Formats: sequence, C-alpha cells, structure tokens
Amino acid sequence: MPRRQSPIGVLLMAFGGPNSAEEVEPFLQNVLGQGVSVQRLNEAKDRYRLIGGRSPLLDITLRQARGLENRLNAQDLWFKVYVGMRHWHPFIAETLREILNDGIHRVIGLSLSPFQSKLSTEPYLLELRRTMATLKGKIEISLVKGWHTHPLFLQALVETIQEGLLQFPVEVRHRVHIIFSAHSLPKRAITGDLYVEQIEETIRGIMGIVGSLPWRLAFQSAGSNRRDWLGPEASAVLRDLMGAGHREVLIMPVGFVSDNVETLYDIDILNKQQAESMGMVFRRSPCLNDCDRFIEALFSIVHGHLSNPIWRSRDEMEVGS
Repeated sequence: MPRRQSPIGVLLMAFGGPNSAEEVEPFLQNVLGQGVSVQRLNEAKDRYRLIGGRSPLLDITLRQARGLENRLNAQDLWFKVYVGMRHWHPFIAETLREILNDGIHRVIGLSLSPFQSKLSTEPYLLELRRTMATLKGKIEISLVKGWHTHPLFLQALVETIQEGLLQFPVEVRHRVHIIFSAHSLPKRAITGDLYVEQIEETIRGIMGIVGSLPWRLAFQSAGSNRRDWLGPEASAVLRDLMGAGHREVLIMPVGFVSDNVETLYDIDILNKQQAESMGMVFRRSPCLNDCDRFIEALFSIVHGHLSNPIWRSRDEMEVGS
C-alpha cells in the first residue's frame, strides 16, 4: 500500500490511572464524579503505595502505542498512534486536540477494553462525540469493535496461561484450576449488554486451544453493594475451590490487557493472601501489556479494520452503533 499524503491516526483508549500519590484524589474525583471521603481516599492511597506509588497503566499503554506504530509503519504505511484516557491525563479530549494540531483528520479509535458494555466501552464513544463538538477543525473517526475473539488476541492470552502454568511443577499442571477474572459491573446498568457473553466467548476460544483444564469465571473489584454487581467474586470462587479440594489455582485476568491496580493489588495482594492463608498454591498469568504477540494482534486488528473503515463525524456517531 503506497504512503498517503497525510497519516491516519490511531487512538488507543484506556481507563487511566494516577501517576503519583498526589494525583490519586483528583483521579478518584474524575472516576466517581463527586467528592471522595477521607476513608476512601486513604484506602486508595494505600493500595497505590503497595504497588509502587502509582499506576503503571499509562507507561504500558504508551509502550503499546509505540509498538503498534512501529509495526504499522514497517508495512510502508503511514500511521501515528496516540493514547487517550477516560479519567486521567492524557485525557481523550487532550489527545484529540493534539491529533488535529498534527494535521490528522481521520482517526481509528480502539478501546483497550475488549468487551462491550454501557459502562466499559460506551463512555469512550460519548467522550469522543463530546470532544469532537468542541474542536476547531473537522475530524472523522472509525471505531474498532468486536475484537474479543480475534485469533491473535486469543493466542496471546493462551500464551499467558501457558506461561502461568510453568510456575507449577510438571506433575500437578494437569489439575491446576484456572480462574478467569474480569471487572465486575452493576447488573442493572448493563441489562442487555454483550459484556458477559463476550467474556464467555473469549474463554471458550482460549480453552479450545488450551485443552481440558478445569476453569471458572469470576468477577472482581465490585462496588460497595456487591449483591447488585456481577458475580461470583474471585474471593468466593477461591473458597469454593478450596472446599472442593482444589489446591492449585492459576488466576488469569482475562478482562485486563494491561497491569493496573486491579491486577497488582486486588489479585496479586488480596487474592494471593486469601488463597495462601487457606493453604492453596496461587499463581497469576501475566497481563498482555506490550508483549510481542499482543502488539501483533493490535496490528492485525487495526490493519484488518482498514479494509472497510466507516468514517463518522460527530453527528454520525450514535451511541450503541
């Protein structure tokens, strides 16, 4: 494909996270849309302190962007890959303005949340529409959707499971119980969503490659009223497995392509402490982060999308489309 006169932009979108202890409070205010209690703030600061004082999400996403840009441009294409976050800098709005200032008027948007829902992916569309209405220049966006069963994405996840299984002695690997963990969401808010269905489709794709290991799906990081959120919780699944005599557990964070506080604290600290206190052998598969296979998957997803992109202006971008 010959080079174009101007590049196409690619916008990788993620949740965001604080880059220092001082940013924890304003970050939480952005997430919650309200004031943050002293207790909640202190709890959040403690969590970030235990994982190094900050979220690694931005650094990881920037590495993913660099890897994807290099891979795309190695094919004699012409792309610039950007990062925009929902809840912290660089905000999606900031990045769209940067893209326009760079003279780019067509952008492929890719949410790094693989599974669609009103709460996990639709807010990215809403923020894109809101920002496009304020821009002093025309910009069109083509959104990538439905990549949760892309063969290279599935293969990348399979490789993390295989890497996780290597942490167990050979003689017990056949009985390791896999817990697939995804972010919990309020049940009422996602009625009619594809969220759980798409997670299950991804798991079936993974297990079709991995084979016959036992597995369970669990959810984590629910809000305070846990009964109204998707379950079962990972902590409850751990108790059930121990009660059934399963000692070896590998937790696979299928709902998170990059490490963040939910993997580094909720899984690596809370779930690990719980499992080991019950006498279980607990390990975690690594997140995809910027591993070569995931970069190749992102390249294939974006490159394949170019075969039939639908460019939309702000007025043409409908919620749920």
